[in-house]
Order: sequence, then structure tokens, then C-alpha cells
Amino acid sequence: MVNINVDRSLTSNRLGSTVARDSTPASVSSVQDNGDAPTVVKVEADSVSTLSILARQLSDAASRDARLRQVDPGHNLSNPLDAISDERYFTDKTQHDAEVPDTYVLALLERAKRATAFANGFASNPFKGLTVDQLTLIARDESGVFTVNERRAAWQEVRLNEQRVSAASGSVIGRELMISRLFLGHEPAVAEGTLTLSNMAQSNYDFLTRDDRSLLSEMYVYAQEQGADLAYVDMLAYDLGNYRHHDNGRQLLSGNNGYNQEGRRVTFNFKEHDVATASRILNGSAIDSTRLEQSFLRHVLNPDFGALSNMGSIAFLEQMVLKFSTGGTTQASLGREFATYTPISVNDNRVVTVAEEVTLTFDEPVLINTDGIWTITKKGKAAGYMMDPATGKPRRAVAPSVEDRQSRSVIVEAATDPLKTRSLVDTLADSIDRPTARWRWPGHLLKLMKNQKT
Repeated sequence: MVNINVDRSLTSNRLGSTVARDSTPASVSSVQDNGDAPTVVKVEADSVSTLSILARQLSDAASRDARLRQVDPGHNLSNPLDAISDERYFTDKTQHDAEVPDTYVLALLERAKRATAFANGFASNPFKGLTVDQLTLIARDESGVFTVNERRAAWQEVRLNEQRVSAASGSVIGRELMISRLFLGHEPAVAEGTLTLSNMAQSNYDFLTRDDRSLLSEMYVYAQEQGADLAYVDMLAYDLGNYRHHDNGRQLLSGNNGYNQEGRRVTFNFKEHDVATASRILNGSAIDSTRLEQSFLRHVLNPDFGALSNMGSIAFLEQMVLKFSTGGTTQASLGREFATYTPISVNDNRVVTVAEEVTLTFDEPVLINTDGIWTITKKGKAAGYMMDPATGKPRRAVAPSVEDRQSRSVIVEAATDPLKTRSLVDTLADSIDRPTARWRWPGHLLKLMKNQKT
């Protein structure tokens, strides 16, 4: 037996305040039409008891529900909620919208009309404010006392209450996960400003905005519920923090303006499958409503910037774009491919293209240093350079002309101590994952300077 307090929370409901002008029993008459027409119950408003109309209906519904649960406790025969919660409701929606309750009580007719308007987005829920128990009784009642649209309105309010409880709980859990994983348990204030020499070593996560942190908290909850490795969210948070740290990407220069030592243009792009995914994100409808900032998406999915720092997963990013857009409620579950995060080297996660044509030329050097050993080239000798026997280093016998000073260049090859012997061009050319061929490009200056310091 299910015990339901039908009077609880009804005082604020319009129907719940309908009381009799005297305490005499309600006058109820049955009118039987010819044939199989249903019995129409007429309730005289002047003789309604102190119980509200809705309270009476809920009391009767509780009795019917108790009997139903005794006959079919496991809903093996049928589930009363199926007709109002699956595609069958929409199949017969025209019929449901035309349904009118078998009553002359204006309050009940008005409530049914309001439920139909709510089902079509033109009114508020007539059962808002009722308890979950009361709403469940209405939703499960198939006696005909409540119209199908009334039952669906009650069911939708139950779902909304469940979502509120889940969201409140999930918000706390997600925030705790975010603080634990990104800030080691102590959340700092949002860092102000952009990348400077003074904050160069500061964590990128510190620059995440309040909205960023709130969204990431929800991502952690969703990923955990779906059985995904939370490291995917960690990497997305890093990319977003790096974007914020560098003045929303404005301090990051393109990595596709470099050349190798032969003067051939070197460009980078995503792998083929990531190119297709990035295209879907940038050209899909979800980007217009997703909570992930559009400018960030366009930046990180641009090969000029993203191909050189693509350590996360563009496929996972796509799922987050879809999930946290207006169509996110219909988003399919995350696949098993996100169950375990496997780090991938930047070199293995990009496509490198070297142009066939030489488009950058270099002046012939006058001096070459190989493993600390100096060599004077033919051009150097012609310019007056000679080896100093005392120091073993080259020196110039005569003062160079202005033209010679401007054209002087030194190429450093295979230095023993890179920090001491590498040229600035070489410093800019190398990343953490140094490729076989040496490239020269102006991008990522500040970040590379930071890496060399550390």
C-alpha cells in the first residue's frame, strides 16, 4: 500500500483553495446517456467539501494506484507512463489536444485547457508546485479523470524536479573534481592580465574565467557519468587556459611561417581524421549555441595554431561542443573510445609538409662553429678573417666595412651546449619534440623563451 498525503502543498494551488461555503456533503449526480456514452459527473460548487477538488482526485488516484501495484507490482503487463512519455504520445497528439474532461466543473475544464496550452508551449504547467508523490499519482492515473495532456504535464514536472536535484548534486561534484584536478584542491582567483615576463611561469589554469571553470565542472560530471577518462577534460582545460593566458590567442603567432635549413617552406596540419572533425565543428549548427567560446574553437581548430599544440582530442572536443549546445539533450552517449586517454606526441599527431621549391635564401657565412671548433670560410678569408694562434678563435686583421658588418652571419651546427651556441633562429626553430630536420619560424616566441628558461 502506498500512503500519499494528498493535501500537502495544495494550499498554494488555485484548485487547492476551493472550499465549501458550508460543511454539508457534496451533491453528486450521475447522468447516463443512451448507448455507451460515459457517465458525466456534475459537482455543485456550493456543496464542495473542505477537501479541494484536486485533493479528492488525488485521493481516488492513490487508491487506484495501490490496487494497480498489487495486481502488477513490476509493471510486467504495462507501464502507465509509456503512453505519455514515448513516441505514442506524439503520434496521437492531435487527439490529445482535443480531449476535454467529462465534467461540468469550470475549474477542471480550465485546468485541462491550460495543460494543453502548456503542451504546446503557450502556458505554464498547471501542476507546478505539487510534490513528486502527487505529480506521480496524476501521471500514472489512466482512469480518465485526468486528460492525457494533464498526465504528461505532471510527468514533465516530475522530470524537471529530478533534473533540479541531479543538477544541484552534480554541480557540487563537478566543481570538486575541477578544483582537485586543475588546482590541486585549492582554487585561486582568476589571474588578471595576459602573458608577461612576470607571469610567464604561472599556470595556464589560473587564467580560466569563472564561466570557463563552471563549464569545465559540468564537463567533468558528464565525462564521469559516461565512463570517460577525465584526462580528456584536463587537456581541453589546458588548451582553453593557454588561450586565455595568451590574451585569448592574440599573443600566439602562426606556426606555419617557417622554413627548413634549405630554405623550403614548412607547414603543419592536423591528421586527416582530425581535419574532418574540425570541419564538422566549424561548419555545424552546434557552434552557434554551444557554451564553448566560438573564438576559442576557431583558434584551436586553425592548423596555424592548433597543429603545433594538438595534445588533446579533437574528437572529444566535438562531443563537448554538441553536448553543451541547445541540442545537447539529444546528444548520444560518449563512445568507448574515450574510456582511456593515451597521450600522443605532437610529432605523431600532425602532418608536416615541406615545399619542393626553395623560397628563402641565406647569405654565405664567414665563420662556422662545429662542436666548438671554428672554421673560416673562403668568404671569411676574403673579408680579412684569420685564426688567432693564442686563442684558437678567429679574428679580423682589419676593421670591417659597414657593408661587411651588415652581411656578417654565423651558422652554428651541432653545438655541444645548445643554450650557449645556438642562434636565435635555431632557438625559435626547435620545440620540445625536436624533429629530424631543423625548421626556422617566428611563431611561439614567448612560449619558446619560457621553455628555454626552464
